[in-house]
This record gives sequence, C-alpha cells and structure tokens, in this order.
Amino acid sequence: QKWRPFCLRFEGVVEDFNYGTLLRLDCRKDYTEENTIFATRIQFFAIEIARNREGCNSVVYSSAREPAAAAAEG
Repeated sequence: QKWRPFCLRFEGVVEDFNYGTLLRLDCRKDYTEENTIFATRIQFFAIEIARNREGCNSVVYSSAREPAAAAAEG
C-alpha cells in the first residue's frame, strides 16, 4: 500500500513497471528461499539504485570480478 503511489508514477514511463521480480533482502547474499521476496519491477529498480548509490552492491561486484581476474592471470 505504501509503494503504490510511487509505483504508479512510472506507468507508461517504465516498460512492465508492475511485473513481478525477485529481490534479495540482503544484497550481500545470493538468491535463496530465505533471502528472496517478490516485488514489482519498479520496486526492484528503486531498491537496487539506492543500494548502488550507497555502495551496498560493491561486495557483489568485487566478488564477481575476483574469479575473472584470477582466470586472466592464470
């Protein structure tokens, strides 16, 4: 109910703004049954943008780069 006015602002602006998607509760962890909720696409975008601005996703970014860097050195 609290998200509805925010989400409706993107109707016609963001394609499929109200489609469902999976969202990690703790962005430092993988998608698991305990760490995943169902959210609308616009909620996912809003939360992930905020996480990126706050640097919360840097842990995921760094961990994804480590195997690639190791493979390049190998």
